[in-house]
Amino acid sequence: MPNRAARPTIRCLLYDLEIDLPDVDVDLGGIDDQWIAELRRIAPESPQGQKRILSIEHPLIFRLRISDHRGATWVDEENGTVWLCGVHRRESGSDDDAFQFFKELHDDGALLPTPDDLLRVRAEQAFAVYRNLAEELCELVDMALSEPGTEFAHDLSGWLAARALVVESDVQEVWCALSVVNTDGQVVREDLRDFLFLALEEHLAPVECESRHDWPTGPVEWFEVVRLGMRERR
Repeated sequence: MPNRAARPTIRCLLYDLEIDLPDVDVDLGGIDDQWIAELRRIAPESPQGQKRILSIEHPLIFRLRISDHRGATWVDEENGTVWLCGVHRRESGSDDDAFQFFKELHDDGALLPTPDDLLRVRAEQAFAVYRNLAEELCELVDMALSEPGTEFAHDLSGWLAARALVVESDVQEVWCALSVVNTDGQVVREDLRDFLFLALEEHLAPVECESRHDWPTGPVEWFEVVRLGMRERR
């Protein structure tokens, strides 16, 4: 499964790898760390080539090795993810041995991903969608800025209709309209539109923005919300 994700659990990230939890704009599976890099390497074919941790009967947990430390991995087939569930030093015969550590985590119900881990995945995915939409909206407005007086329209990510127009007068007027429904006819969350307009405002800064109910070259459609940004001519 070459498209499998590779991720550490939040517990493993914080306490075993001792890495602070970053903001949701960071994919935990892409963090620069030797254990996560090794997890990415083996994820497409995991658990092939890995040995089981026999002290845990169910689910099947497999070993990962770097130097004198061991990792515990679990393949979440339902969500297409290989999880790094724990990392600990291998000390054979010690009560603090890695495999004893993993078993104790399992017995305490703390080894596998929790609802917080799945919530983190959804938050990262939602932010990635927002970021892509925001980038495409700014690109659309940049096209309008390059050709004042010409209206540009585009379905952002093939999902959200947008149009942009720049009018040159004493100031530079940047008009932008977003649909309140997506291309499937579903209502778009108001806060998502607000985030997109905020990203555009930051992209155009310094700029003064206001909501409008008109459009300089024609009517506003019933499904559109409009923002006007005014700034000094460039």
